[in-house]
Amino acid sequence: MTSNREEENGGYRLIQILAVLIGVGAFAAAFVMSRKGGLVYLDYVKDPFARDITVGIWIGIPTAFAGAICAYLGGQDRVWDWIRIAATVTLTANLLVPTAWLVMALMKAGVIGF
Repeated sequence: MTSNREEENGGYRLIQILAVLIGVGAFAAAFVMSRKGGLVYLDYVKDPFARDITVGIWIGIPTAFAGAICAYLGGQDRVWDWIRIAATVTLTANLLVPTAWLVMALMKAGVIGF
């Protein structure tokens, strides 16, 4: 009754699903923290103390990286099933948060213009 393959083990699958859910939660938190911080950073919204920028950069980006690590671990060593697809989408979404901050920094520096 015991399985030698980790992907057939129900407990291991549960841990992977929880890792993907943690990654989704981390993406949601990083997105919320970075959304207003990005608007303040690009001077679309005023914040005299730049609190939103600080939260977006110093908390949002590390949260996104932590979510990306959780998503990677959630899809690691699996066949291509719905858990691995969800983990890949979550990993990509979490890595888009620091990429967005990089694009905003390049926009503010004048390298990229819209």
